[in-house]
Amino acid sequence: MKTEETRALIERYYKALTHGDRDDLRSCLSDDVVWQLPVTAGANGAGGSDQDGVVRGREAVAAELGGRTIKDTFDISEPFALEIRSMIVDGGNAAVQQRLTATTRAKGLPYDNQYCWVYSCEANQITRMEEYTDTLYAARTMGWELEDSK
Repeated sequence: MKTEETRALIERYYKALTHGDRDDLRSCLSDDVVWQLPVTAGANGAGGSDQDGVVRGREAVAAELGGRTIKDTFDISEPFALEIRSMIVDGGNAAVQQRLTATTRAKGLPYDNQYCWVYSCEANQITRMEEYTDTLYAARTMGWELEDSK
């Protein structure tokens, strides 16, 4: 894909994500899209992932990002914000730095974490999403089980 097409796709994806437009969100994703979570987040069952921290397929990814993960993880009666801090796009690849602020559901703690999402795009759809974030901070605020690292 051309850089401009990828940028427009990622902007459309974030608009659908933040406005709860599940149909447009799904249309941004390829049938066989792969969402790779940080392994330690996936090990805690975040995002409905398998043991390797992977969510596969349009419907599974859309269901998680379109509501399930947000509702299971955060108290949606409290303020919730997703801020795009920067976006770098080159051809069919994009990297988006973002900040997420919310209140965790499990512990009722304020959550303020930075993320980097890396996207691969083909034929005007997202084919792969890789998520990077501070999972130790997330674990502590969300009440995930932490293994003893002796």
